[in-house]
Amino acid sequence: MAQSNGTLKGVLIGGVIGAAAALLLAPKSGRELRGDIRDRYTDVQDRTKQMIADASNKTQEMVKQVGQQASNVVDKTRSAVATAKEEVQSWKDEHKADATDQAKNEQKVN
Repeated sequence: MAQSNGTLKGVLIGGVIGAAAALLLAPKSGRELRGDIRDRYTDVQDRTKQMIADASNKTQEMVKQVGQQASNVVDKTRSAVATAKEEVQSWKDEHKADATDQAKNEQKVN
């Protein structure tokens, strides 16, 4: 407890000394300094808004690209499935014709 009180006193005294030194050594008046702080805050705020807008635009571009690529994959998959269906149907038709011919031949033999 005594240690935390000592730390708190040290922080307060250091803060007061730092504030006094800043006021005594500042090359500008308080009004000018506040104006500079306000200008820098506005600049940072504008840059932040611009960065957010840029990030949003890039995100939208990436979403469009991913959507387009996904659409391409879906189209290719559909094409592959259709081709596979056609091949299976062709194979079934061939084997059905062979089975029919074989059944006819067996009937002729009997």
